Amino acid sequence: MRYDDLVAEARSAAAAGRWEQARAAYAGAVAERETAGALDGLGRVCWWLGDVRAAIEHRQHAFRLLVDADADEEAARAAVDLCVWYLTNLDNVVAARGWLARADRAAARAGSDVARGWVVLLQALLDDDPDRQLTGLERARALAVTGKDTALETMALSDLGLVLVQRGQEETGLVHLDEAMTSAFGGLDDLQVVVWSSCNMLAACSLVDDLVRARLWCREADRFMARYGCPFLQARCRAHFGSVLLAAGEWQQAEDELRRALAMSSEVGAGPAEEARLALADLRCRQGRLEEAAELLTGLGHTSRAAVTVAAVDLARGFASRAAAVLRDRLDRMASGDPEVAAVTAALADACLACGDTETAADLVREEAGVWQVSAHARARAVLVRAAGSVAAARGDAEAAARLLAAACDAFREGALPFELGQAMLALAEVTAQRDPDLAAVHGGEALECLTTLGAASEAARAAAFLRSLGVTPSVARRVPGVLTAREREVLALLGQGLSNPEIAARLFLSRKTVAHHVSSVLAKLGMRSRVEAAAYAARVGVARVEEGTPVRGIPDSAG
Repeated sequence: MRYDDLVAEARSAAAAGRWEQARAAYAGAVAERETAGALDGLGRVCWWLGDVRAAIEHRQHAFRLLVDADADEEAARAAVDLCVWYLTNLDNVVAARGWLARADRAAARAGSDVARGWVVLLQALLDDDPDRQLTGLERARALAVTGKDTALETMALSDLGLVLVQRGQEETGLVHLDEAMTSAFGGLDDLQVVVWSSCNMLAACSLVDDLVRARLWCREADRFMARYGCPFLQARCRAHFGSVLLAAGEWQQAEDELRRALAMSSEVGAGPAEEARLALADLRCRQGRLEEAAELLTGLGHTSRAAVTVAAVDLARGFASRAAAVLRDRLDRMASGDPEVAAVTAALADACLACGDTETAADLVREEAGVWQVSAHARARAVLVRAAGSVAAARGDAEAAARLLAAACDAFREGALPFELGQAMLALAEVTAQRDPDLAAVHGGEALECLTTLGAASEAARAAAFLRSLGVTPSVARRVPGVLTAREREVLALLGQGLSNPEIAARLFLSRKTVAHHVSSVLAKLGMRSRVEAAAYAARVGVARVEEGTPVRGIPDSAG
């Protein structure tokens, strides 16, 4: 096939998101003739496929050819992208600044407002002075308008939005980000700007705990993802995306994204890896897998979110005093306007209640009453209202406790936070039990259904025990069929052969504890009660039919 035909095929495949086909066609074109256009295209495609090193190598080569050909505007843009990739994918600020200097010289030679705008934008982002940052981003936006470049304008809006949110100007910043996201998903040709804007949006939503906005934009990204793949191509953004999925109750997808984030973090700084590990630890804690959660938390920094997760694990393991000490230390060092104050305060109140210190817990929620009454975000309101309800219950005020916990349930529903809803619903059931056992059974049944569907084993067991205490036989909620990983399919196959956990461990060279976790996960995903059921299923259906990454089908009726 001739060079022109290969390039045409590559461009068509890339436009449709068929990245492997595009890479093969561009590679063929480069083999025929090493041109800047083919190398530049190959580099962009490799970046989408996650091969960042190859992407950088090809685009550096393209840059040299563009400079030799006096194609200064194209050279400036290639250098700008290389600056971004070194900064965000490899966390190499030194190399990023070097490529920005090259972009600056190429843009000066080009004399283009758009080329100058891209350089000004990155100069602003790499500036340590917040005021100069804002000035530079506004200038980049103005140059984009003058040059009629929608991609640059979208990027400048997105960066302005995130910087404003970081400076506490939340409302204005989020408006800018919403406008940038609308532009990004409104047919923008520059797919890398879609990625950048999406990551900025998740970062801002993470800062202000606005998970509703994050989920809505992630849903809007579904069509883009179906065509081009996940737009969260930076490790930190992938970790944010996994955290959003975790909060939304989509735990299997969350785990997949967080593991990808960890894999992507191997060549970058510690920050993205720590965020992914923290979110995975939170997931393990919610699943009741406390030893794994504690192991993931080892060596993590002392952020507010880390403190809350560490405390949750300690509380679940019975170390209430230690949990309270961690949270008190963190709260004492937080600014009053920090968006994480609500979560830390609520967690500290829980720890104090577990220690028997009801009055301190009451003082904590009383001090933060104004926050949950005026907060714009459902999660911040709900965690404090739920904590106030728990305090009221501990003080024997069942009426106030029921009112507050019911309000917390409503707020968790508003915020689409199913795990927190299940916990609050169970607390409401416990408070209601003495005066209205029938209503308590209804609330307890809803909590059990919610927690079982999620796979929150410990909390679901607590809900089932509560229902039994009322004389109600818990109905086992049917879980949505899960996804078996390659390792879980191996374990299922060996279960089908009748092997015990120690025998499976020896066969797969795993620890017995790891095998036990895999067996539990297989049973949960298949919606089965015992390994005998799973073995019968494996023998009847055949493990080969259970493909990795696809929903498990053919679950027997007896599994529910």
